[in-house]
Amino acid sequence: MKRILFSAGKGGVGKTTLCRNLAAAAARSGLRTVTADLDPQATLTIWSRRRPRTAPPIPHFKVAWSEADALLDDGEMDGYDALFIDTPPSIETQPAAFQGLLAKADLIVVPTRATFDDAESVAPFLKHLREEGRPTVAVLNFVKPRVNINAVKSFLLEAGELCPVEVADRTDYARAGAKGLGLVDVPGHAGSDEMQAVWSFVRGKVWGREEKRGKKHVAAA
Repeated sequence: MKRILFSAGKGGVGKTTLCRNLAAAAARSGLRTVTADLDPQATLTIWSRRRPRTAPPIPHFKVAWSEADALLDDGEMDGYDALFIDTPPSIETQPAAFQGLLAKADLIVVPTRATFDDAESVAPFLKHLREEGRPTVAVLNFVKPRVNINAVKSFLLEAGELCPVEVADRTDYARAGAKGLGLVDVPGHAGSDEMQAVWSFVRGKVWGREEKRGKKHVAAA
């Protein structure tokens, strides 16, 4: 099972929105997907309870920080392909548990708004994860149309890897979320194509590396 951890160390960047939409995309792609919510605000948990039976099922766990070790135990998550973990902005209150999650994550997704204020806030976190050798990617979220964000992108690229697909500022993300859906669950929506593209990139980062390693091992044998 692969663990995809969503963290930013800053609120208001759309971390939960990105987490649930990518989880929905993973479930629709055929992966046995499960979500876990460490945020006391429990936004992901509420979304999970609203998810309709007609949508691909995504089992969910509301987890206290004192029980976060359970997310590191493969035996506890037996039968799943992908675990999407949402964390609160105040990660510094649980340093030991959070470090354990970072160490076990197959990919750390760091959402940020496309402003210098937000980029400067997450850049130290991105640089730290890069120095620690942790697989990390930043995702530009809530991107407004016809706004030049090239300077922000260049700044973030100095701190770490940046997803080539940006997530637009769409009110429909919230509308779909209120029904327990992701935009990938809404046929024909432009946001569905957008999120599918982000998921394709994330999936390649997580599972593509494993496939490449496997080919190298076969060649060496």
